Amino acid sequence: MIDLKPTLAACERYYQSAYWQDKSLAQLITASVAAHPDKTAVTDASGQGVSYRELDDKAARLAAFWQVRGVGAGDVVTMHLPNWWQTAVVTFAAFKLGAVINPLPPTYGWKDLAFIMNKSRSKAVVVAGHFRSVDYTEHLQRIAPELKVQPSIVVIGSGQVTLGTPLDEALSGPLLAQDHDAAADDPTLLLFTSGSESTPKGVVHTHNTAIYGERALSGTLGLGHTDVCFMASPVTHTSGFMHGILMTLMNGATVSLLDVFKGDVAVDQMLTSRANWTMGATPFLSDVVDSMEKSGKRLPDLRYFLCGGAPIPEVLVRRARALGVRVMSIYGSTESPPHTATWPEDPIEAAWQFDGRALPGVEVCAVDEASKPVAPGQPGEQWSRGPHTFIGYLGEPELTARALDADGWYHSGDLATVSAEGGVRIVGRIKDMIIRGGQNISAREVEDILLEHPACHSVALIGLPDERMGELGCAVVVCPPGKTLGFEEMKQFLIARGVARFKLPERLVLRDALPATPSGKIQKFKLREELKSLNGANTHV
Repeated sequence: MIDLKPTLAACERYYQSAYWQDKSLAQLITASVAAHPDKTAVTDASGQGVSYRELDDKAARLAAFWQVRGVGAGDVVTMHLPNWWQTAVVTFAAFKLGAVINPLPPTYGWKDLAFIMNKSRSKAVVVAGHFRSVDYTEHLQRIAPELKVQPSIVVIGSGQVTLGTPLDEALSGPLLAQDHDAAADDPTLLLFTSGSESTPKGVVHTHNTAIYGERALSGTLGLGHTDVCFMASPVTHTSGFMHGILMTLMNGATVSLLDVFKGDVAVDQMLTSRANWTMGATPFLSDVVDSMEKSGKRLPDLRYFLCGGAPIPEVLVRRARALGVRVMSIYGSTESPPHTATWPEDPIEAAWQFDGRALPGVEVCAVDEASKPVAPGQPGEQWSRGPHTFIGYLGEPELTARALDADGWYHSGDLATVSAEGGVRIVGRIKDMIIRGGQNISAREVEDILLEHPACHSVALIGLPDERMGELGCAVVVCPPGKTLGFEEMKQFLIARGVARFKLPERLVLRDALPATPSGKIQKFKLREELKSLNGANTHV
């Protein structure tokens, strides 16, 4: 059981404003079933899927299966799956029991799985038998002796180890007699996020916080039950789960899922599904644009491509625009998902100039080290507050107190500027700010310019320790196939674009890939750890 609750101040603030209401996610999805029983709720790359009527039936049977095995209100259900249609069934089944759904991306290893299941005391887990090169039945067998709670295991497909119950068998039993009537302020989502800490943090959301964020985004974009979402971002990660699964099912819309991303496949699936909108990190957008330029294919139904998690180069937005694709920036975190986005009425330039404007009901500011608001356009730590904000970290009261203050402000750790008109621009992480000889260097400023170089597919600028200067800038670059980037070439490119000399990277590392979260966000702390002993000015690892 998760004993976190919203504060009294938050309840007073958001119930009085009618931002919070007495509805659960199960009730909202049930309403979608009643309104659109024969509409397709979810499909995936296999061509399979379920209607809302079928979704309700299968979820009710899986919930009954779990109930017999002791899973009930407040218990944690871990979902460790790729972007398959079954994710919607597992999610709805958990909601029907009043349980807490805990989605984990398939990229998490067995150590992460063991840590999170023990941290959450998960009573049920659903895994793929095998996906790509990983056998998840072997992972479960490996961690079984160290689990504090032996969970009910459901497996989709087959693996090398026979354990648990096949999903088809779990769905063959009776229907759940009655849905649990969860309270709107009960915890319902447990989303783990990696940061600079050594272990993932368990972010807890209630029905109300989850519902409000999705309603605010959906309303801003004008999305409803007639829309089709294409989602290749992992739906067991915050972005894909909240905006792909939850928003879709709340709206009575349709989502088309892709489990293994390739630009050509994504374009074809968006064409076939007639997707109206999608969301993905900058590399997803880049691959889609590349595919469309090479194939000549167009996406006439696609209204929005929401892009976040990494800087969006101006040249990429303009290339997409030439193909008829409207790129819109979006920014948020697992703790505050999302809180800014480009609005439909904003100009095209907003996609690369800002990371969006605050959504309705959400407050955003930038503050100095004394927690005082900075002047418009000046950098400061980005704070946000709203009806969508998480209620705390699981089992981490001290960490919660540092991130979520008594007035309900979430301290993001991101360095941002906020314009007089409310446009938010993320310029880096406070911990990632490079301080070279006492001068601050914004990593994002340099990264944005380097991304314009034809031999730079993706880049991360990090600070490496130096006895004399404190830190030196290191550009870690991934080049497109067949291209390379030299150190002097990089320097002259930046100088020609007016970059101050003290901001020029003093190291260049070429890599085949950058470590990233499942949603595509570059994990700079891993790069710093891997490269902290780097001495040479130019290398390839």
